[in-house]
Amino acid sequence: MVDTGIGDYFISDAEDDLLDDEALASPVVVPIHTPVPAPVPARAPMAAPDAAPPAPVLSAPAPVQQSASVNMAPAQSQPVVATQQQDVARRSTREEQLAAALDRLMQEDPDIQAAALVSLDGFTMASALPEGMQPDRVGAMSAAILGLGERAAAELGRGHLSQVFIQGDSGYVLLMSVGERAVLTAMADANAKLGLVLYDMRAVADDIAGILG
Repeated sequence: MVDTGIGDYFISDAEDDLLDDEALASPVVVPIHTPVPAPVPARAPMAAPDAAPPAPVLSAPAPVQQSASVNMAPAQSQPVVATQQQDVARRSTREEQLAAALDRLMQEDPDIQAAALVSLDGFTMASALPEGMQPDRVGAMSAAILGLGERAAAELGRGHLSQVFIQGDSGYVLLMSVGERAVLTAMADANAKLGLVLYDMRAVADDIAGILG
């Protein structure tokens, strides 16, 4: 029985079965109300990520160009080297000439037992000394004696110093100026003839002055 709202209505079993078959054949579609999503606000376009830095490009180093001054260095050094070699050769030759002058002095006057050429600051430039006598000490004492003699001559009004001689029990020490650059020192025997010794020393001193220029 079905309630139709206007009275009761009886359905037979056959009709009931027919209705059931139709209900199964035609299912009831129940509408589903899907909610409409709210509009999404537009976003600003995202900035593209920073691009990776480009890989460094390796290149062969450019050849270094030598300047003209570098190329000229060897040419400029050649005159310097040549000048140094000339100075060494000149100095060696001068030392040989000074040594030869002292040897000549001792050969010409047997009374002279030793001789040395000393600069005004006490440097021994050449020497012919017996064994055991140190050239440096001879040079230092000669320069000191000459300096003291020059000061004494000047303060006592004796003019420019020419020579100094010291007499001891065993002989003489004689000093003679060689221009304005050196002093010639000689040691003579106690029985030496001073006049002849001084004469020979003056001749050699003039030769040495020419060598020193």
